[in-house]
Amino acid sequence: GLFPAVLNLASNALITTNATCGEKGREMYCKLVEHVPGQPERNPQCRICDQRSRLQHQRHPITNAIDGKNSWWQSPSIQNGIEYHYVTITLDLQQIFQIAYVIVKAANSPRPGNWILERSLDGVDYQPWQYYAITDSECLTRYNIHPRPGTPSYIKDDEVICTSYYSKIHPLENGEIHTSLINGRPSADDPSRELLEFTSARFIRLRFQRIRTLNADLMMFAHKDPAEIDPIVTRRYYYSIKDISVGGMCICSGHAKACPLDPATNKSVCQCEHNTCGETCDQCCPGFHQKPWHAGTLLHKHECEPCNCHGKTEECYYDQDVADRNQSLNIHGEYIGGGVCVNCSGYTSGINCETCADGYFRPKGVLPDNPNPCQPCSCDPNGSLNDTCVKDEKHMEGDLLPGFCHCKTGYAGESCSQCALGYTGYPECLPCNCSLEGSENDDPCIGPCICKEHVEGENCDRCKPGFFNLQQNNPEGCEECFCSGKTNVCTNSHFTYRSIEDMNGWYLSDLPGLIRVIPMQKRFDGHQQLSISNVIAQKLLPQIYYWSAPSSYLGNKVAAAGGHLKFTVSYDVTEEEEEETAKLMVQSDVIIEGGDLKISTPKGIIHLQPSEEHTEEIVLKPESFSMHGTDVPVSRREFMTVLANVKRILIRATYSNGMNAIYRIRSVIMEAADHTLRGRRTASAVELCECPPGYDGTSCESCWPRHRRVNGTVFGGVCAPCTCFGHADMCDDITGACLDCRHNTGGSYCDRCLPGFYGDATKGTAEDCQLCACPLNIPSNNFSPTCHFDQHRGLICDECPAGYVGPRCERCAEGYFGQPLIPGGSCQPCQCNDNLDFSVPGSCDSLSGACLICKPGTTGQYCERCADGYFGDALHARNCQ
Repeated sequence: GLFPAVLNLASNALITTNATCGEKGREMYCKLVEHVPGQPERNPQCRICDQRSRLQHQRHPITNAIDGKNSWWQSPSIQNGIEYHYVTITLDLQQIFQIAYVIVKAANSPRPGNWILERSLDGVDYQPWQYYAITDSECLTRYNIHPRPGTPSYIKDDEVICTSYYSKIHPLENGEIHTSLINGRPSADDPSRELLEFTSARFIRLRFQRIRTLNADLMMFAHKDPAEIDPIVTRRYYYSIKDISVGGMCICSGHAKACPLDPATNKSVCQCEHNTCGETCDQCCPGFHQKPWHAGTLLHKHECEPCNCHGKTEECYYDQDVADRNQSLNIHGEYIGGGVCVNCSGYTSGINCETCADGYFRPKGVLPDNPNPCQPCSCDPNGSLNDTCVKDEKHMEGDLLPGFCHCKTGYAGESCSQCALGYTGYPECLPCNCSLEGSENDDPCIGPCICKEHVEGENCDRCKPGFFNLQQNNPEGCEECFCSGKTNVCTNSHFTYRSIEDMNGWYLSDLPGLIRVIPMQKRFDGHQQLSISNVIAQKLLPQIYYWSAPSSYLGNKVAAAGGHLKFTVSYDVTEEEEEETAKLMVQSDVIIEGGDLKISTPKGIIHLQPSEEHTEEIVLKPESFSMHGTDVPVSRREFMTVLANVKRILIRATYSNGMNAIYRIRSVIMEAADHTLRGRRTASAVELCECPPGYDGTSCESCWPRHRRVNGTVFGGVCAPCTCFGHADMCDDITGACLDCRHNTGGSYCDRCLPGFYGDATKGTAEDCQLCACPLNIPSNNFSPTCHFDQHRGLICDECPAGYVGPRCERCAEGYFGQPLIPGGSCQPCQCNDNLDFSVPGSCDSLSGACLICKPGTTGQYCERCADGYFGDALHARNCQ
């Protein structure tokens, strides 16, 4: 960065004070020296101060503090009143500067005792810069700040400290106070926003609050009225300043090394460099917005960079979204920055004026910086969709070169001014008799029509039974219906492709799939990007390893037939390896596993430089793949069998031999047909089959609910009903065992009632299994009953809880009472105070709980007392005798 010199700003400031000695008339003052009692009053240490005097040495105005001479400013002594401890000096620098330091030099008195150095931007609101106190304890008592002992130091950029370092009594004259505002603070070398704000000021105020006196005099002031004190003492106490220096510089944001004074305005003006503009060089100049403006620092100049508009305009602005997407070309030919050009001339448009406006095109081979790159389109109004043609090489689609128009169906040519093959009758081009897609005729307008192998009809315009998806680029015309071997009646779908993109859950794996390594993940260009260090990977994985896709790309993907699998890969290497690896070829391949088959794309050879991105796009059709590890082509039946249940998708991760390489992948997109969305591309390669009962899915690859695909076989496999008696929706493909039985049933086929329930689970209703009520009203969490059903006797409980008896636990046992058959009823122990033998039948009433046959010697309803002729304690000691 560039920074103006630090100057003494005080010399050009406006300085004021609220008190100066001699303003109200002549007054005597004396220096603070150790005086001997009995000395005459007129001694060499005393002088006169008079602002109205003709003698310059008797005048001490505030301007003396900044004139650079040996004269000084002096305040009234406290002989004039104790209020003259409180004196304020204000400097107006006349514009905002960044202040580095403030130096104050005393004259013929000690330095001030208690005072505050303050700053302000507007002269109204002042903030403290630093506190000064006679003692450390006064930092706390007067300013409520913990003192900073010793030489002043700073922990934070905007910390305000209190120090007694500069308030000592000695020296009695010519003492100095050095306050550093930048040096010693954490970000001094590269100022933070806090430090820049903390040091910015136009107004500086010195607010004096106590003159530094001798301790004996402080005691005297504490006990006496100032009017009673000897004036020989009080006229020695005043403030005197012979110099105030304010070191600072213009705020030019690190983009100017000079800031001269403009005589017309009496203000210092930044001479901005680095293509910056503004009073404080705080913005990029017009046309220099390729990168965002930053303040220059000691370490970085942060120069504003010109936009690359290819000479078509001088206007541009910065757009962060454009920078994030790497869409703006800089003057060095790199897509770095976010400059967007405005008001492009010569019919150009685009972020860098690199393309042409609608209705114009840049011919192939003409560069964007050509003075007149764009020519008007010439699109035939009869055959063109509109008057906009292919704008440049970047917008080329298939065989459409720059300048070619977009033709209506049946029209062709650069300007769409003739009929396309298979059409006749320009200017109104109508289809010929023979279908262009389905016939083999060289000229479809000349009959008779010769149909392709899987095509029929007088005009060769329909697929034969068992085939679908008539396409011009298919040599056989149509594809064979797969339909999992269950039917040969199918048509092409009118669904559209949607994109599956999910960068969460990817991992690195070996070919057998035994090892998992989790990659690094971060945002790049608005997308999630995954990366793996080869050094880390090689500790666990073999030399060649793969990205393995998460679940969103797996499972039933027959609807992805004919769609695209697209992804972007790149790699980086160390500088030592770069020269060697730049010459390497890269092999890119994709492996898809499913249905006990493994298919892969041929290993293509690509030249890929480090940091260069390569986007691969694979059409998901049989011709794109071979059986893995061989050159054997993949049949449509095998291809669809794989897609019916995709187990793994592997994308090669290793693109070089560099041991220290970093491999990356992003934007993995798989297209799959979806009838709920309206996409751009119709999924005609996806078949819609007329499936027999029990079969479901576009290719009959799924089974109806409550059915299973026996042994998991897709092609030719059987969907058989699950034997679950209506108690489960799914069963295992291999064993037929039911999954997730409901209605209190269990067993492999949901054919048994669970423990605690009874009934016939094979009836096929939700009420087949009823709760065992053994006994009827006991809470189930207290007892887990089991029961069975007897044809003659009904429900029989296998066991009863304590206190219950009977086939259904419907009666209370000996020693218990209650009515378990009524709602809320239960069996409770008879309360006979252990004075009853429950083994004696009828000893306790089974309904009321009354104790009927007490042990000998006891009596009462609860056997709670000794019988007649017995004495003792029947309740506690139970010793009736």
